[in-house]
Amino acid sequence: MKKTYRPGVYSQYDIVSRPKRNQDCCVFFCGGAKVQNGKNLPAGEIVQLNSIAQLKEYFATEGDGEVFCNLCSVLLHGGVGKVYAVPLTIDGSKAAASQYAAAFEKLCRVKHSGIMFCDSMEESVLEQLVGAVREAAQRQKERIAVAAVSKETAQQVAKKQNQERLVLCCQKTNSIFYSQESELVSAAALAAMLATERPTDSFHFKILETLKAVEELTEEETEAMLQSGVTVLEESETGVECIRCVTSRTQSNGEEDRSFTQVNTIMMIDDVIRAVRERLSDLIRGGQAVFSEDSIASQTAVVLDEKKQEGYLTDFEPPIVYRQTQDSSVCTVELEFHLASVLSQIYLVAHISL
Repeated sequence: MKKTYRPGVYSQYDIVSRPKRNQDCCVFFCGGAKVQNGKNLPAGEIVQLNSIAQLKEYFATEGDGEVFCNLCSVLLHGGVGKVYAVPLTIDGSKAAASQYAAAFEKLCRVKHSGIMFCDSMEESVLEQLVGAVREAAQRQKERIAVAAVSKETAQQVAKKQNQERLVLCCQKTNSIFYSQESELVSAAALAAMLATERPTDSFHFKILETLKAVEELTEEETEAMLQSGVTVLEESETGVECIRCVTSRTQSNGEEDRSFTQVNTIMMIDDVIRAVRERLSDLIRGGQAVFSEDSIASQTAVVLDEKKQEGYLTDFEPPIVYRQTQDSSVCTVELEFHLASVLSQIYLVAHISL
């Protein structure tokens, strides 16, 4: 600032553009890492990362640490507010498949919903990841897993898993941060996209700004992947796009079922159930110990109506509330609602007369 002797108040400031970040968006990640010299971070423990600057402060890019930093950079620059990361190694070595189960268990204890992701493409680790996501959902910590698989095995893995809480990708991509080309980079970009968008947002042709190139698929390969429940990316004039984000759930009881193919479906269900749970939790934690079934039903109906106004629901039935006969301190709330359909295609049929 220029020195002056004139009395007054003077100011100087810089304007720095930062990526949009939602502090409520969480991604849970684990992988082999390299800790910076002088930083005392134990292997196998959770580290909360809120910025790329913090990532660079604690982690180096040596060995597998480069993969760790690359993937975390994609997540943070993609708008993720919090990355709960578990460095499975701290010396830059590759993590063993046996190390992931304990990390997934620790990450599932974090009292947040979000996206789970890791740096392994081994099928045994994928099985553990899917199991952890299912268990977390049962404990009121709704999660969706994003994983990378090879193009050669993608359709087989998707069919085997057939899981509505699993998003698979199989194309190698480059990020804007490092030159590494890997399917894991695609998975990181998709994890950031799912963590930062609303359940009703469209993921069709969504630009992934952290990616700069993607492995091409033929039209036949694209159709086969989407049919099998594998998410596909493509490169356009405006950048790398997510053509359609799908889950690996394509069958029910051995028959084709596309009800859960759109990832928005499970995201909307999670959002509605979570909103009702949080509203009713306020009653339990409030200052009044006695409240009626009618008040519970009323609060539940209010939440469902809010979700209808937001476009999540098309209709809902009045909630049914009753106390259990064997224990009058336990109350059951039954919900019935109709989820809004997510459109992905429009067929135009023209009848033309000359």
